[in-house]
Amino acid sequence: MESINGDGVIAQARDLVEDYVKAEIISVAEPSTGITLAAVRRGNDVTVLPPSTFDPYRPQPLFRTGSAVMLSLDSLIEHANRFKDDDSVVFADDSRTNPSIIVVLDYHRAGAAADPRFGKHRSTFTFPLSDEWKAWNDKNAEAMGMVDFAAFLEERIIDVLYVEGEDDVSEDLGRLIDTLGGRDTIATPNKLMELARGLQINEAAVVQEAVNLASGEGIVRFQSTHTDEHGAPIKVPGLFLIGIPVFRNGPLYRVAARLRYRKSGGKIVFWYELWRTDRTFDHAFKESVERVKADTGLPVLIGKPEA
Repeated sequence: MESINGDGVIAQARDLVEDYVKAEIISVAEPSTGITLAAVRRGNDVTVLPPSTFDPYRPQPLFRTGSAVMLSLDSLIEHANRFKDDDSVVFADDSRTNPSIIVVLDYHRAGAAADPRFGKHRSTFTFPLSDEWKAWNDKNAEAMGMVDFAAFLEERIIDVLYVEGEDDVSEDLGRLIDTLGGRDTIATPNKLMELARGLQINEAAVVQEAVNLASGEGIVRFQSTHTDEHGAPIKVPGLFLIGIPVFRNGPLYRVAARLRYRKSGGKIVFWYELWRTDRTFDHAFKESVERVKADTGLPVLIGKPEA
């Protein structure tokens, strides 16, 4: 019987396997366009190499890709104007908590029969809500004790507006002011500071009476425990106006705030209610979007682009 050379069989098997799994660069034609693509074949497996594999060796990339994150509306407009074409599109998300704009610079060509594009070159801007807008909205309708409420008023008093008799207000705001007793009932910054100081003085006092008057104001009488005070009544205005930007570094918008209070036992809590901030936000967002539309000449869609 002829002997078997074990080493020879192993060597042959090894050579056969190496030949089978050896990587081989081949060309593959893309069926719809006929474009030749590079691929690696190992045995029966073929892996097409993405074009990005060769990007380090190209003098320039094949396509523009990536999302530039802009930190101001001016920069978004400048970036869009730098790279836009006739088919670029602006998408505006009007979320009141996270508003944003995305410009898809290489959006699909217009028309059902037109050429599609990748939509991977974008400019984005997330509207930063102003510190003032966040501060007033965070405390909106939150009941506070006298001292906490007074401290908040003092901290934000710079936002409170002086309203002259001839100042123009919107039609809706004008109706609200008239309903609450007219412009004489609108608190000035000085009036609010007087209220804050009065609340601090009467911190430990017992509330004798809390009355809403027909004029829109209220009167709170205290039985004072302070030796130098006599429980003098404090007038509580029914309304004040603030001037704050919706977005950081944006224009100021006039917002009405109604003052509220409630007696609970011998104590009293205060809060304010901002009036129709939804309209104020929508107006500020619309103005920003209209500016982008006018300065870039691009169509604006309310929504989000395809992922």
